[in-house]
Amino acid sequence: MRAVLALTALLCISGAAAQANAPLIQGESGGWRQGRATFYGGPERFLQNFADRGPPPEYGFGNAIFGSCGYTQQNYTEGVTYANVPYPKEALAALANIDEDFPGSCGRCYEVRCKNGLVLSNGTSIFNTTQGYNLPAHAPNATDDYNRTWLGNPTEALQEQSVLCWNTSSIFVVITDNCPCIQTNVTTGEVNGVNPPCCGDVYHMDLSYWGFQQLAHPLNGIMMTEFRPVSCDTHEPLQFNPGFINSTIYGDKVETGWAWFPYKQNTDNFWLPGAGIGGSNATCVELGPKAGGLTLASRQAQKAGYQPFGKASAVQFWLKDKNGSSTIPDLSVSVGDYDDKKYCSAVKISSLTPVQKQGTYAQFSIPITSFQCPFPATQITQIGFQNSDGQLVSFCLDEIVLVGGGNGSGKVSSSSVP
Repeated sequence: MRAVLALTALLCISGAAAQANAPLIQGESGGWRQGRATFYGGPERFLQNFADRGPPPEYGFGNAIFGSCGYTQQNYTEGVTYANVPYPKEALAALANIDEDFPGSCGRCYEVRCKNGLVLSNGTSIFNTTQGYNLPAHAPNATDDYNRTWLGNPTEALQEQSVLCWNTSSIFVVITDNCPCIQTNVTTGEVNGVNPPCCGDVYHMDLSYWGFQQLAHPLNGIMMTEFRPVSCDTHEPLQFNPGFINSTIYGDKVETGWAWFPYKQNTDNFWLPGAGIGGSNATCVELGPKAGGLTLASRQAQKAGYQPFGKASAVQFWLKDKNGSSTIPDLSVSVGDYDDKKYCSAVKISSLTPVQKQGTYAQFSIPITSFQCPFPATQITQIGFQNSDGQLVSFCLDEIVLVGGGNGSGKVSSSSVP
């Protein structure tokens, strides 16, 4: 988790893919809904105006590089900066975990636009400028990256927050993080705070500084929005609730609804161009002699309307040795309940017969019943590939698919980003 001081109070940030085949919104409204947004991260040039909020280089604003969906936590040996995260920095966003479509939100794309006027606080009351840290009160002339100054607050005399948007244009973001209502210690699980902006009855997301400034001046700190879920490929509007979870877990990258977590790895690639079937992307991980692996999970997806494994009969995937050997790495494959930390029996690759081969890749299909889960398949929300024997192993995975699973349909291509 990353602790971030938002405009109103202490805000903790614990931190894409295609949605083709998801049903489109019907009607002319386009599915727009009302929401609210704050921002996190930003350039030190702007953030240092608020040195009393916290120490450099974050100054209490947090960092959008590291997200709870795992996408930006890659290539540790190179060092992680905004220059090598897999999505444009203006597209990074976090969803409040009390939002009704939070389950399976990793990788989901949204179209967001600023809404002029009064900002709502929790309880749908009007946001009061004395509720927390007021950015304009500390640096009213601070400019954004386009050297623009703040347009002011028309209701400042009433101590009410009003925002003047730049225009009515929209941005497209991908959910790479979450904004938790209840702040907990990541080690002990102990509750140690509450994040007011992400705890109310107003739909809320955190945009990155660079996305926020496309819509309104960052000195506003908070604004009302209109938003809708969209296809990451086509930007067509999609059905709002329940959120779409792709039955393809990994295509050209991690697909909509799925987080990506390598652990105890030497190196890893979120997507490695040309390493997949037919020259597509693949996700590749090198694990050292100590046990480690790669987990793909759909958070809070045990809820009705989601449950990606609920109707699945099998999980299929392509696997190869990353270094070109014809020997297939003998990984252990397991499934489980990501949020409740409950797990099923593991299946060794060496116990399986490939369905087919293509070059150094072999395709495997594992019936869900083979994992002998002590709980219903509706509660399964993750799949993991572990180096259980502790040997040095380097592998690539491609086309990880739930046969008959997900609440979308079929395999998709996901070569585009927002």
